[in-house]
This record gives sequence, C-alpha cells and structure tokens, in this order.
Amino acid sequence: MSAIGMHYGFWSHNWDEIQYVPLMEKVARLGFDVCEVASAEFCKYSDETLGELKRRADDLGLTFTYSIGLEKEYDLASDDPAVRDNGVRHVTEILKSMPKVGATILNGVSYAGWQAMPDHGITLEEKRRKEELALDSMRRLMPVAEDCGVYYCCEVVNRFEQYLLNTAREGAAFVKQLESPNAKVLLDTFHMNIEEDDLLQAILETGDLLGHFHVGERNRKPPGSTNSLPWKEMAGALRQIGYQGAVVMEPFVLMGGSIPYDIKVWRDLSGGALEAELDRMAGDACAFLKKLFA
Repeated sequence: MSAIGMHYGFWSHNWDEIQYVPLMEKVARLGFDVCEVASAEFCKYSDETLGELKRRADDLGLTFTYSIGLEKEYDLASDDPAVRDNGVRHVTEILKSMPKVGATILNGVSYAGWQAMPDHGITLEEKRRKEELALDSMRRLMPVAEDCGVYYCCEVVNRFEQYLLNTAREGAAFVKQLESPNAKVLLDTFHMNIEEDDLLQAILETGDLLGHFHVGERNRKPPGSTNSLPWKEMAGALRQIGYQGAVVMEPFVLMGGSIPYDIKVWRDLSGGALEAELDRMAGDACAFLKKLFA
C-alpha cells in the first residue's frame, strides 16, 4: 500500500505561519503516514532543530517529503546567469538538509520559477531555449541529489502556473534528458485534470519515471469529497506501472492570506469550516485514499 500524505498548507492562510510540531501531531492523529513540508523553511533550520523534528516524526510514525515552488530569485530557467547560480545554491542547501530528517523526495516546481511566466506569447523555439537553461541548471544539481539519496521530482503543472512542463509527456521528456536515476516526474490530479487528454494514459506513459503523486479533486477540495475524478481507475493505473511511492493530498479550500492568493482561491471552498471540521475533512480524505490504495 502506498504511504498517504498531507501537504502542510491545508489548515493555514499564510506560508510563514506553519507550526510544524503541532501540524505533525495532527497529521499523525488523522491517520496520515507522510507530512509534506516547506523545503525553503526546513533548509534554514539548524541541525539541532532538524534533529528534533526527525525524532518527533519517528515517534509519530511519520516521514517527510519536501515541497518546493522556486521563487523568482531562484529561477533555474532565468535568462540571468546570476539568478540561475543563486537557484543552484539555494536548491543545494535544500538537498543537503534532507538526509538530516530522512527525507528522500523533493517535489514541486523545482526546475524554474513557480508562476514565473513570460510577458509575451512564446514560440516552440523559445520554449526549448528556456528548457535548456533549466536543464543546464539541473545538471549541476543532480549529482548533489544523488549524493543525498534524494529523488528530484519535477512537477507537471497547469498553464496558469508555469509554461515549461504542462503535460506528463513533457515532464518525462525533460527528466530523461538529465540522465540520472534520481530525476523523476511529479504528477498532480488537479493539474492533470486541466491539461491532459487522458488522465490514465498520462500515468501509464510516465511509467517508472513517476516519483511522486499529488491528489485533489478538480477544484482542489480533498480527494473523495466530490468524487469527480476517476479515482479507482487512476489507482489501477498506478498499480499497473508498479508505483511504490507516496500519494500526497494537496487540497486548498480556505480564502484570505498569501496561500489562497498564490493558489488563486477566490471563494470559501470549506463551507465556513472551523478547524475541527477541516480535521474531519482531512481525516475522511485520508481514509478514502487508504481504502483506495489498500
């Protein structure tokens, strides 16, 4: 059975307000196996703090995965070589922090700036040029990932958040060029629902390049809450390719604050839920996924 995880942003309005020990305790109590955390925060923690978090996670039976959305000053596909160098230094720091908490998955928009969009329509030739910049940066990072025992999972996202990798086919073609066993693809059902012609075929074509899997309903509610996606069929496709990685939900339902602003949540998808009701929603979704992937 796949380990089932929860992204750290579900209960919060702002990226910088996460209290990780209470979050970990809640996530474990609700039945999750994995707590997905903010890489940019964890890499700044002292070794002592990371050690304390690792010990608490061990006590709770949790593992960590790292989530990343590169900010513009770390854009690995930037036309400015100084920005790319800054991004390589930043991601290197993240990768080197991961063994200290036993984390082996770095996932997200890890190859370019998250929401770093061109200010004009681009041609295929221009897109290829930007891909080469990203690949050049990542070729510098893959030896670090390998040394740290980290799978570097490049997230395929929708056209409104990035323009380099929008489909599973693009993601697979991109990571193959890195020629590293640690270069993998992250697929996310929310983004797939927007961009893929066939959700199941996207999973099957990605095959053993799939390193991480994010789940949520079409509108980013917790999985199973609307049952608007072919969940049983997707679980079957994951089994067919022999996927052994984690399945981590990344729902966003609250409005107001930096998280809803960045995610573009302009209405209250929670139905006015207080924390206890959010807990129930998360716990129900966890149970749904554990049954689905049993």
